[in-house]
Amino acid sequence: MKIRRIIVGLEPASRSRALLEAAADLAGSLEAELIGLFVEDADLLHFAGLPFAREVGFASARSRPLDVESMERSLRAWADEARRMLASVAGRTSVRWSFRVARGSVAAELLAAASEADLVVANIEQPGGQDQAVPVRIVRAGDPAALRAALEAGDGILVLAGADDAVVGNTLRELLGQEWA
Repeated sequence: MKIRRIIVGLEPASRSRALLEAAADLAGSLEAELIGLFVEDADLLHFAGLPFAREVGFASARSRPLDVESMERSLRAWADEARRMLASVAGRTSVRWSFRVARGSVAAELLAAASEADLVVANIEQPGGQDQAVPVRIVRAGDPAALRAALEAGDGILVLAGADDAVVGNTLRELLGQEWA
């Protein structure tokens, strides 16, 4: 299977940097396009619209009301941060890259975007909401041999999923360390 496009799910913090760097390394070695996808969590926006929704400030420990407008501003700021991180990581390589923002369930949006890619790399436990008409193979992070076998099988959409960015990144790096035909 020739990998032409890799989608990486970006989170609203720099904690996905290791995962992004590993995905960029893989994209560079395979001459694939890297697509960063930031998903605005629709459930979080719905929660912010509830009259009893509140947040507690980290530094102040003070409670304050939430509202949809401020949550949307925060999501836009996090998306901008994710885009800058992608530009920084991809800018150090010759990888072609692009960035998109979607709104909805993280797993569902990643799977929806996956129809345009050969590999999806994401920090999710269990993708949900998948269309049964589209074959989706989920490989758990931590098993580079299973990832390689799934890539070689080349059928349907492949999702490399894990709950820890470091494990997902290490799996991609181990795959890079293997001889790739």
